[in-house]
Amino acid sequence: MAKDFSSGLSSDLSGGADTIVARATAAGAGALAVIRVSGPETCRLAGILCPDINMESPWRACVVRLQEEGGAFLEEAIAIPYRAPRSYTGEDMLELMVHGSRWIVDAVVGTIISAGARQAAPGEFTRRAVANGKMDLVQAEAVNEVIQAETEWQARMAREQLHGALSQEFGALRNALVAFLAEVEGSLDFEEQGVAVDDEAQERARTGCVAQVDALLVTVGAGVRVREGARVVIIGKPNSGKSTLFNALLARERAIVAPTPGTTRDVLEADLEIEGLPVVLVDTAGIREVADPTEAEGVRRARREEGRADLILALHGADDGKVPWFQEVEATERQLNVVSKADLAEQPTEGALAISCLTGQGVDRLREEIHQRVAAPVWAMSGSVAVNVRHSEALLRAREHLESIVSAPQEVAALEIRSAMLALDEVLGSVDDDEVLDAVFSTFCVGK
Repeated sequence: MAKDFSSGLSSDLSGGADTIVARATAAGAGALAVIRVSGPETCRLAGILCPDINMESPWRACVVRLQEEGGAFLEEAIAIPYRAPRSYTGEDMLELMVHGSRWIVDAVVGTIISAGARQAAPGEFTRRAVANGKMDLVQAEAVNEVIQAETEWQARMAREQLHGALSQEFGALRNALVAFLAEVEGSLDFEEQGVAVDDEAQERARTGCVAQVDALLVTVGAGVRVREGARVVIIGKPNSGKSTLFNALLARERAIVAPTPGTTRDVLEADLEIEGLPVVLVDTAGIREVADPTEAEGVRRARREEGRADLILALHGADDGKVPWFQEVEATERQLNVVSKADLAEQPTEGALAISCLTGQGVDRLREEIHQRVAAPVWAMSGSVAVNVRHSEALLRAREHLESIVSAPQEVAALEIRSAMLALDEVLGSVDDDEVLDAVFSTFCVGK
């Protein structure tokens, strides 16, 4: 869904006539580091830094000697020149692979800055790629998500988005809006000529557009789970085995376990991956009526986490000797009833999964059940990509405009459709909005 390349870099989006430089690999010592240069002065700067490079023979790696402006030797490097528009940014570019010494990297970057470049801002290389039509804003967001991916599903969804799968969905919706607008504006001419407008056809077009919007919006929850992780919160009375289960699922000692009731006073979180999906596992204070203000605050926070949870593990200790508390309260779809210390139970509890962290009984089954529950929205996606919060806000605005068309005059309907299209253009980056762009690229690393 990228736009056609344009060499006119006049907007704030592209950075104007500046040539930028930054380290593109992680900071710190390492075997190798990559330094990027991009902008109209790239060829001149390359001539100063490595005079023996041939910028007229681009897209080939070559070994070069890097030097300061005065000619002093700096480093031997591998250089890859790129000429516009066939580069990541769409501008002339130079990528240098040097040894990962911090001094070497700083010296090379410092030489390039002294010769006329400036330090790149976070995400500025990708921001220029958007400005020059190499990708749209949705794909640009995916660049950062690919870098940040820590699980299989995060990487898979980011790759699909980077390759344009989500952009195509937005493009199809925009095309439907364009067709709808053409129909409405055409009807304005018919009205002037006294020809009846086909209201039913227009309503079908409107509802079709709304259905496409809703199909994208329904993926928001799945997208949040894949990007940020599903919140799985363990809730139960004191000494029901919450912290023990927390440690068992993590396969490490993370929470303090003690026989004294009320050991856990605060919320404890840890990241976990189950079958390629990220999970935020949350241990909470035991829920009971208490007078101690510190423990009471822990109970309050536990209740708050219960409300935030994607999945609640409602835990009851088999050694409690009482009817499981979760059988006395109304269950929710987000709740999974679990009986811990099953090795001490005389008989199974109906409607609950029995586990024993001591013997390992049922723990793997619990992991499978957690995965089934948190993965369900992801599997329910019609495609392999999901919208994020920024996209959903724009889609909701577009939907409001489409709903405003009902019973509205044709002139108003045309304006509302255009407003809905503008919301989609904001998503794709077709409209220069510095606040939106700054928000997207502020989370990028400097060299990307």
